[in-house]
Amino acid sequence: MGGMPRPIKFTKTPPMRYYRGMTQAITVKCKLIVPPDLTQSVDETLVGFSDACNQILLEAKEQNCWNTTKLHHLTYKPVREATGLKANHVCQAIRRVVNQHITTKQIHKFRPTSISLDARTFKYIESLQKVGVTLKSGRVNFQLKIGGYQIALLRGQLPTSATLSKSRNGYYINIVVQVPTQRKKKTPKVLGVDLGLRDIATTSTGKTWDGKQLRQTRTKFIRVRASIQSKRTKSAKRLLRRLSGKESRFRALGQSQHQQTACTRG
Repeated sequence: MGGMPRPIKFTKTPPMRYYRGMTQAITVKCKLIVPPDLTQSVDETLVGFSDACNQILLEAKEQNCWNTTKLHHLTYKPVREATGLKANHVCQAIRRVVNQHITTKQIHKFRPTSISLDARTFKYIESLQKVGVTLKSGRVNFQLKIGGYQIALLRGQLPTSATLSKSRNGYYINIVVQVPTQRKKKTPKVLGVDLGLRDIATTSTGKTWDGKQLRQTRTKFIRVRASIQSKRTKSAKRLLRRLSGKESRFRALGQSQHQQTACTRG
């Protein structure tokens, strides 16, 4: 005879937890190799971008408008016609003016030293260690002159923003990449102690220790030291050295005792 089947027991399993890795945006500065025949094209693009920023800034001040969308409707067409920049260059110029106003509040003039790039005007080619940059004249690929540190940071990355800049040492491109960050570990309980003269120690829990005895001892040392220094003899100098060591040991002992007391009672 077959017995009754055993009932199936269902056990409640805890839900699986997935932790999304946190990332941090950092900038990788890379040396850009610009051939002599392309230097003029790069400089013209930098000048056009600065002119665009200055025109947008003037309109923003006149209209008292610092909203990106509203400023785009006011300035996009006239600025693009006046500078001959690509569409995304003008959009980046508007964002730079607004962001600069948020951070500094006072903007006088933009200089032709850098241009902001996005995913449509910039591309990192890892296999060739090159970057594609859109200039006024069109798309150009530039060779990077970088070391192992930059290569390691750029490995496997698909950056979507960068800044091309010009300095006395040549041209550089600052590429923004996302790198993973470690999860913060739990820290042990911490007690804050503020040291002073009137109250020798005050903890973050609100407990204080009066420094009256310490102040009296310090005053005594000062009075004795002044009396010995006025004699100016060899024996007085030897006595001052002994007194200095005694005072240092007293100060160190007092601080140690107060710290131990604060830790045990705090």
